[in-house]
Order: sequence, then structure tokens, then C-alpha cells
Amino acid sequence: MPTSESSPDALRLIRRGRVVTCHGVAPDRTLLQLLREDLHCTAVKEGCASGDCGACTVTVAERTPEGALRYRAVNSCIRLAHSVDGQAVWTAEDIAAADGTLHPAQRALVECHGSQCGFCTPGFVMSLFTLHRQRGGEAVTRDDALHALSGNLCRCTGYRPILDAAQTMHHWPDVPLDEAALLQKLELLAPDGRAPEADSAENFYATPRTLAELLALRAAHPRALLAAGTTDVGLWVTKQHQRFAQIIDLTRVAELRRIERAGDTLRIGAAATLVDAFAALAQDRPQLAPFLDRFAGLPVRVSGTLGGNVANGSPIGDSMPLLIALG
Repeated sequence: MPTSESSPDALRLIRRGRVVTCHGVAPDRTLLQLLREDLHCTAVKEGCASGDCGACTVTVAERTPEGALRYRAVNSCIRLAHSVDGQAVWTAEDIAAADGTLHPAQRALVECHGSQCGFCTPGFVMSLFTLHRQRGGEAVTRDDALHALSGNLCRCTGYRPILDAAQTMHHWPDVPLDEAALLQKLELLAPDGRAPEADSAENFYATPRTLAELLALRAAHPRALLAAGTTDVGLWVTKQHQRFAQIIDLTRVAELRRIERAGDTLRIGAAATLVDAFAALAQDRPQLAPFLDRFAGLPVRVSGTLGGNVANGSPIGDSMPLLIALG
């Protein structure tokens, strides 16, 4: 396969503040496979390979259109590697200081005895790291922790010491992160959305930025897989061992990510994440919040899309009864 940085199989991301370029990454390779097998980040574990247990949780950050950082904890076992091209990725190996000082999420778990067998621990660490970054190092409540850890399972601890750790993270010195420098690197790494020529690429992962680009790609490659959060597609790869040589990623198409209000009408783009779509639905209907918080775990909701949940037609399409009830 071609090995130039502009080739469609090249993938660039930021780890430990440095740009990592990976070549020859197959379109359907998962982020977990890239991290464990290619980059040898062995803290990332495969437990269920279906986005249920959280052992594979990593943190990703992207630059928002407003020029800010958005941190999310995602399941790397069902996330396609190319979906994080041009983003920052952290695993449990990345968050301690250069001198070995533990990050508050790690230190708190040690001090609160929040680990026994340790298999699930890196995933808990990354969910707590994400929460810590999102809250700017401020104290979090037990409810905050329960929400943030809803995608992480543990068979050993009974969760109390892990929740204790979440609520004591702010007691420990933070590990500095230069967000300004990170934002500059993310701006430089932003994928250009380049589309392959109709007959030039047998294998590709395309990230169109506009609806026009998407429609042109679809016309040229009618057999390509249309992928968004891959919370179902990922299982086709990990459980059914299906292979996909051509993938068109919908999640960066600006028109499909919009959430707009016009009078009493709410328009939700097909590629809007479940987290964002549910927040919009609950804005005027706060009584929906308990239902929305029970929809899968948080890492699934930050990846999965409402359009995908409807279009995929899964028997466990939890959102359909709600949408029908809302008219």
C-alpha cells in the first residue's frame, strides 16, 4: 500500500503531545487494534469487544468549530481507527507526568484502593481522566461520577472505592496540559476530507466535510459502507468478522451534525451524537433526562448517532418509542 502521508491509508493523531503518523491502516481496523497491536499501548484492554464493559476506554479530544477542546471517553474496541484521524488520543500510559507523577485520576484510585485484579482499571482511569478534564480539575459529585462511569464495569471492587476516587481526584496536584499548543496541533492535523477518485482506490476511508462532498462520494462508490459512530457497525467487525474495504464517514459532514430550532420544530442532523441529540430533546422536557441517562453507557452515547439508531433498524433501537411518543 502507498506510504506517503497524504495516502488514504495514513492516519495521524496526537499522543503525549506528539504527532504520531501510522501508515497502512486498513479502513476497518479498530482503534483498539491500532493502539494495542500497532502502537503497543497494552494498558488498553479488550474485554467484551462490543462496547459494553469499558476495559478499552480511551479519551479523545477534537477541536470544535469555536476553537475549543472537546474531551470524550470512547470505546476503542468498536471505534474505527480512522475516525480519530487528526484528533488527540490518550491511554492510561499517556496521562502521568514525565517524571512519573501520577495524574489525579490515577493517584485517587491508588489512594482509595479502587483496583483489585486491575483488568478494568485503565478504562476507569480514562473515564475519570475525561471527567477531570471536562470539569477543569474541580470537585465532582457522586452523581457526576456515576454518570461518567456508566460505561465501565468492574467485577471486583463493588464500585464504592472507585466512586470515592472520583470524588477525591481534585485533592491531588494536576498534571499540566498545554491546551493552547494542543489546539494548534489539532488545527494543523485536521483532515482535508479528500475524496478518492472513482476508480483510483480499492481501499479507502473518506471523511467528507459537506453534504455535496458526501453525495458525490456516494455516487462514485455506491457499495461503500456509510459509517457514523459505529456502535453497531463495530460489532459487525469484531463479532461477525465482516470486512469493509471502502468506508465513508458521515460524522464530519457539517450539515448532518447540526441541531437547529425553528419555532416549535427541532431539527436533529442524522450524524448528531446521541449525547447532543438527547440534550436538545431534554432542553424543554427535563423529565426525559432519566430515560436518556439510561440509554446505553456514556461512551456509547458520545459516539452513536440518533440517525444511526433509527436507520440501522436494530431490535434494540431504544430511541424509536421516545421519538414516536414525541410525534
